[in-house]
Amino acid sequence: MNLVTFMGIYDTPEACRAHMESVRWPDGPVCPKCGVVGQAGRVGPRPGMYRCHACKSQFSVTVGTAMEGTHLPLNIWYLAMYLMLSTAKPISAMSLSRQMQIQYRTCWHLLHRLRAMLASGETLPLSGIVKADETYVGGKARNRQEHRPEATRGRGTGKPMLFAAIQRGGEARTLVVPSASIAAIAPALWDWTRGAATQVTDELGAYRWPDAERQSGNNRRGHDAGERIARCLIGRHGRLRLRDLFA
Repeated sequence: MNLVTFMGIYDTPEACRAHMESVRWPDGPVCPKCGVVGQAGRVGPRPGMYRCHACKSQFSVTVGTAMEGTHLPLNIWYLAMYLMLSTAKPISAMSLSRQMQIQYRTCWHLLHRLRAMLASGETLPLSGIVKADETYVGGKARNRQEHRPEATRGRGTGKPMLFAAIQRGGEARTLVVPSASIAAIAPALWDWTRGAATQVTDELGAYRWPDAERQSGNNRRGHDAGERIARCLIGRHGRLRLRDLFA
């Protein structure tokens, strides 16, 4: 669906609300408190507000979603979801702010909620060939502020470390870790793969904990997963800061 068609269908908050109700409540309004189906009626001046006849609670279709309690019109949320899912690269809050003429902080929180919603579903283990690597994330030394101490490169730097694993032809997992130690990396990699993957890593000792060979079946050597994740993140944010890693 192109943007013109999308805007023609979901051009008003009422149209978006009707779509949400048809998807979430195909058999009628469902009370989020008592679970009664089809026993609620519209109430009050607020659009989309229902009152359950069984437990007397009030609710709307956005309860339990990323849009619960929002002050933004639903058509703004729908447009943000369209732009987020239709772009070739992950969209940044700054880019979304420019396109939708909305404040940056509003777009940042909006995207944060949407990403949390997308990540809340069932996560299957990575399988097949999985490349794992770690990388330091931060600005270049020539761009540092004068009052900040000069940072060292490589091990011992004060930059945050990002650990990443990418399934060939599939999904990726990332985690901010305190160090490139076995205690930090091994549990995350095991949780992501559950021993069902062939790991492609570099020579770092953290990838060779005692049961690694047996758990993964094979452990080959490579060195590009972390760099690919860093390029992806920089492509989304333009410039990467520590707070972006937790966005």
